[in-house]
Amino acid sequence: QSVHIIKSEAYGMFEVHESQIYHFPKGIIGFDDYHDYALIQVEAGPYWVLHALDEQISFILLPPSAVIDDYGFRINQSMVDLLGIQRPEDVMTFVIVNVVDEELFVNLKAPLVINSVNRQGAQHIIDDAAYPLRHPLSLKEGI
Repeated sequence: QSVHIIKSEAYGMFEVHESQIYHFPKGIIGFDDYHDYALIQVEAGPYWVLHALDEQISFILLPPSAVIDDYGFRINQSMVDLLGIQRPEDVMTFVIVNVVDEELFVNLKAPLVINSVNRQGAQHIIDDAAYPLRHPLSLKEGI
């Protein structure tokens, strides 16, 4: 299994294995030209980091279950095909943490959908007013 070295201004230098590298065929909104990212869990907590392999681009992620109850949405067939999804249990979902005026928010409107089997990912836009771009971040108890 090949190892990739990431030299991150934010996190220092670290190794990632091929099994931690995910391909986003369409990129992430605002970063359309960057397709390959390492997905790293931050110690044993709920936080994850998605870091571009060859650029100084990274995102802090959380599973939605750490933030909100009953978060759910449907994806269309083109997303299923793009990610090569075979079974619902192969899908991981993350929300992106944003800092705005020194306050933390999560973007519930545009989660990342990842196929854990073939390591393909995409950002999905949810057409539902109940899910805002800026939902104040407060972790649920016990997380």
